[in-house]
Amino acid sequence: MTQAVIELKNLEIGYTSNKRKTALLPLLNLCLNKALLVALIGSNGVGKSTLLRTISGLQVPLNGEVFIKGKPAKMLSRAALARLISLVLTDQPDEFYLKTEDVIAAGRYPYSNFWARLTAKDNEVIHQSMEDTGITHLKGRQLIHLSDGERQKVMIAKALAQDTPIILLDEPTAFLDYPSKIELMRLLQQLVHDQQKTILFSSHDLDLVLRSSDRVWLMAKSKGIIDDLPEQLVMDGHINAFFDTSSLSFDTLQGYFKPVSSEKLPLRNRISDPLLSKWVTNALVRKGFEVNKKSDNYSGQISFEAERFVWEFKGEIRYFNALTELLDHLTNKL
Repeated sequence: MTQAVIELKNLEIGYTSNKRKTALLPLLNLCLNKALLVALIGSNGVGKSTLLRTISGLQVPLNGEVFIKGKPAKMLSRAALARLISLVLTDQPDEFYLKTEDVIAAGRYPYSNFWARLTAKDNEVIHQSMEDTGITHLKGRQLIHLSDGERQKVMIAKALAQDTPIILLDEPTAFLDYPSKIELMRLLQQLVHDQQKTILFSSHDLDLVLRSSDRVWLMAKSKGIIDDLPEQLVMDGHINAFFDTSSLSFDTLQGYFKPVSSEKLPLRNRISDPLLSKWVTNALVRKGFEVNKKSDNYSGQISFEAERFVWEFKGEIRYFNALTELLDHLTNKL
């Protein structure tokens, strides 16, 4: 039986104010095994950051215990914890006037001697961390002169340099452009697969979570945490139950949120080319139309013939040379 890397036993997280305890979730009893990429998702204020801080030892639990590799976290020294867990928070760093490589070098402190002198191995790890996060070109630059996304990568490189079996990340993709988000998720997957690291990260990028994570911890005030495969959470309706609103709904077939339309009648897309059909549907949904809904009550249908869009409505047929023309017509007429 695989030993849990992280185990939560009757854990109650929250905060204390004026000697009054406020719990954010019901008691948590969960295990996180080795070599998994696990996403922590939930609404704002549900306690994602609080949970990460509690697991890392930065915040004291209200009740219960956190176990790291079978040992109570509260019994481990700060130095011992620093060799087991690295943590990246969304807080602004304090090292604004340090150079990037010096910030990353701070990740080596659990292995340093009294004089904190870097060894050849330390320098090798620092360089590799910068390569892995794609920031070698930032060497020599002060943190204050970097963009938010670049600073985020520096802090992730610092966590990699700490060389721990467990990495906790609070919104690691928050300040990154979309290609950088994809690159980061691939890096996290690689660390799990190649180096057998256990990574728990919080995120609001649901599409990335569903495509990249081995498991998902779905946090909800009423139920605590639901732990399952991302695909299972979709199929069981948990994603819809927790994230659908009156104006947005998660499309379980397409894998993204789309606006809920209560005014416009559904359209049928009969374009045979898969690529063209996909992006025509995307444009129609963006304009508030239901497309290919399971219903016979269609207000019209769209096809594509001889390099033209064909719109059929109540026996009338119209042709459009561009998608823009078709969208303008439908938006004005329906």
